[in-house]
Amino acid sequence: RPFEALPKAAGSEYPTVESFWYFLLTGEVPTAAQVSAVEAEFKTRQVVPEYVYTAVRALPKESHPMVMLSVGIMAMQKDSKFAAFYSGGKFNKMDAWESVYEDASDIVARIPVLAAFIYNLKYRGDKQIAIDPKLDMGANFAHMIGQSEQYKDVARMYFILHSDHESGNVSAHTTHLVHSALSDPYYAYSAGLNGLAGPLHGLANQEVLGWIMEFQKKLNGAEPTKENVTKALWDTLNAGQVVPGYGHAVLRKTDPRYTAQREFCLKTPGLKDDQLFKLVAMIFETAPGVLTEHGKTKNP
Repeated sequence: RPFEALPKAAGSEYPTVESFWYFLLTGEVPTAAQVSAVEAEFKTRQVVPEYVYTAVRALPKESHPMVMLSVGIMAMQKDSKFAAFYSGGKFNKMDAWESVYEDASDIVARIPVLAAFIYNLKYRGDKQIAIDPKLDMGANFAHMIGQSEQYKDVARMYFILHSDHESGNVSAHTTHLVHSALSDPYYAYSAGLNGLAGPLHGLANQEVLGWIMEFQKKLNGAEPTKENVTKALWDTLNAGQVVPGYGHAVLRKTDPRYTAQREFCLKTPGLKDDQLFKLVAMIFETAPGVLTEHGKTKNP
C-alpha cells in the first residue's frame, strides 16, 4: 500500500502528495531526495495568478464551490503550454505529452491553493491565509484553510486516496474525451470537474453527509447503538427511501478509501468519540445486514 511504502512527511505517519505523484507517474517508490525535488518543483508552480481570484470573486457568492473551482481552472487556461505548443505551428503529436505534462503539473500544484481560496471565500468570511513556502501540498492546504496540525495528515491522506481514479467513471472519462479533441488540459480538467459535480458522482459525498446528518436527527440525540440504528434504517427503507453508499455498481467490497479514513479516526483522539463518526461507524456495522434482509441490494 502506498501509505506504507512511500517516504513519510517530516513528523508524520503519512507520505506527501508529491511523493504519490512521483509514484503514479513512474510506478517507482521515490527516494527522499526525489520527493524533495518534486516538492520544490510544485512550489515553483503553485502560485495562482491574481486574475483567477478576480474571476472567482465575480461569481455570485451562493455559487457552488465546484462552479468556482471549474471557473478558476478555466481562468488559468490562457497560460496553457499545450495550447501554445499547438498554436506555435510546430505541433508534433510524439512530443505533445511534454506540454500536457507541464499543464497537468501546473494544475495539480495550483488546485489546493485555489480550493483553499474558495473555501475561505465561502465559509470563512474571505479570511485568506498566504501560502507557507516551507510546507508540502497537503500540509499547506490545511494551513491555508486555518486548520489544525492534525488536519495536515487528513489532507495528505485524503488527497492521496482520491488521486488515482479509474478511467471508466464520469469525470476521468470526460477528461479523456475532451482532451481527445486536443482541447488543452485546462479545458479537459474543468469538464471533468463539471461531471464530478453530479449527484451520481462526486456530489454523492455531499449528499451522503447530508443524509447522515438527517439520519442523526432520527435518533433524537441518543447514542447510536445497533438497536436504534437498525430501527432507523428499517424506517428509512420502509418509507421507500434508500441508504446511500451501499450497493454501488462498481464497489463490490468496502471502499478502501473509507477503510483508511476509518482507521485514521479510530486512532485519533477526539475523532473516534465524535458523534457523527460514531453514527457512521454504527451504520457501517449495521446497514449490510439490514440491506441483505431487505433483499433489494446486492453485495451491500
